[in-house]
Amino acid sequence: MNQDFGKRLFLSLVCVNFCFMFQANASLYSNQFSSLNSSSKSSTGHNFFGVLRLESMDYFTTLPDAEKYNRQQYFSARFGLTGLSPDGRAGYGADLQAGKYNFGASNYSIQEIFLFYRLESFFKVVLGRKKVEWSALDSYWKTSLWQPKYAIDYLRPEEQGLMGAFFEYKRSDFQFLALTTPIFIPNMGIDVREEGGTLKSDSRWFRVPSNKYDFNGRIKTITYDLSMPETRNLISRPGVGFNLLLGDRSRGFWANQSAGYKPVNDLILKREGYAAAAEKSVKVVVSPDVTYHSVLSLDVGYSFENFKVISSYIEDNPKEKIPVDEWVIQSLGAMKGYSLMVENNLESSLIRDLKIQLGYLRIYGGGISDINARSEKDSFTLFDERFYFYNSMLFKTEGKLFKLFNRDFTTKFSYLRDFSQKGSLVNTEFQFYPFQSWAILVGGDFISVDVEDDASSFLNQNRANDRIYAGVNYVF
Repeated sequence: MNQDFGKRLFLSLVCVNFCFMFQANASLYSNQFSSLNSSSKSSTGHNFFGVLRLESMDYFTTLPDAEKYNRQQYFSARFGLTGLSPDGRAGYGADLQAGKYNFGASNYSIQEIFLFYRLESFFKVVLGRKKVEWSALDSYWKTSLWQPKYAIDYLRPEEQGLMGAFFEYKRSDFQFLALTTPIFIPNMGIDVREEGGTLKSDSRWFRVPSNKYDFNGRIKTITYDLSMPETRNLISRPGVGFNLLLGDRSRGFWANQSAGYKPVNDLILKREGYAAAAEKSVKVVVSPDVTYHSVLSLDVGYSFENFKVISSYIEDNPKEKIPVDEWVIQSLGAMKGYSLMVENNLESSLIRDLKIQLGYLRIYGGGISDINARSEKDSFTLFDERFYFYNSMLFKTEGKLFKLFNRDFTTKFSYLRDFSQKGSLVNTEFQFYPFQSWAILVGGDFISVDVEDDASSFLNQNRANDRIYAGVNYVF
């Protein structure tokens, strides 16, 4: 494989690690696109549908050295394809997304693409990339423990499906799914490039790793060099998993359990770097690697007619990799996560189609340390946290406020408070539909912290990315 192409691929795959290791509607953690299982316009035949969105973003904090990032125009297109044979036994689905900024940066994503064949009315085989409801916590909070994510904008993460063969047995109140995957596709994020020993990106979300290092009491300058292994060594990583659902998520009591052994969706980084006592700079050679983890999750919920309550638990235990002599590698800490989520759909004379969601997340563990060949912690750590939020409450609501010229006026609002970081994240958006398929939108994202500092936490790292935006949305 061409070495330059390999480096570009590596940078694209690993950029989420470099930026912070953490998706397309503007609302926090909402999907702009329905799942393929519920999006098609008819149950048979071939369907093509999608969303086109054009928006302009203005950031409150200007970057004097990169003025093109202070005001951005972004065009995105997302297309869905579904098909079903006349007898209903075979079909396909695809969910494709692409976007482009006004200054030239482009991005592409395949969220889902699969073929299926139904052997019996209750047994189905699916081949390709497909989303599965493995864990409510993982999907709601975008922890990316089960399914990888696509995040060129950290406030708009999108889940992507796992790639492989899915074997599904489904009855009215019982479902069993088994997955075997021969290919690993990690988290995808913003494009990063290497220039003169530093890492750069055409994105405000990119955070450059530290270029200073305390070497035996002497501050030295760090330059980075990338060493790209064969791409097939990164993606040729098999995995297995299963999902068991008892009951019906739409009514009454239900329970959902998943377990698997698969690659961690975040690539881990290993590095080699030396400095003689008289030298003022340290050259750090960085290379990606893959480690595995076991994942276990359990959801228990009860669904009333217009009200749902879900308790969710997830844990993972990453496998520690020991580097060769004179190398240092990231060691991922095990984690346990708990979440309680409620959703209420209301109808009133003031607000129609009102939906309210409230969730609380608590994660224990989940740190990162750099270790050497003797499993000892290194004094220098590239990143120290695996997740964006560890102790958070998230409130979301949306509804149709009123009609203007007999057309709907819709509002969306979300508020996140992280108690550990002592900061907040607010999104609000208003949409007006002058025509059935067209929407005019205006909104904003506001990040605040009680104390501003240089901490590695997500909110402090990105507090300068407050913004307002406006645009148009076309659905077909």
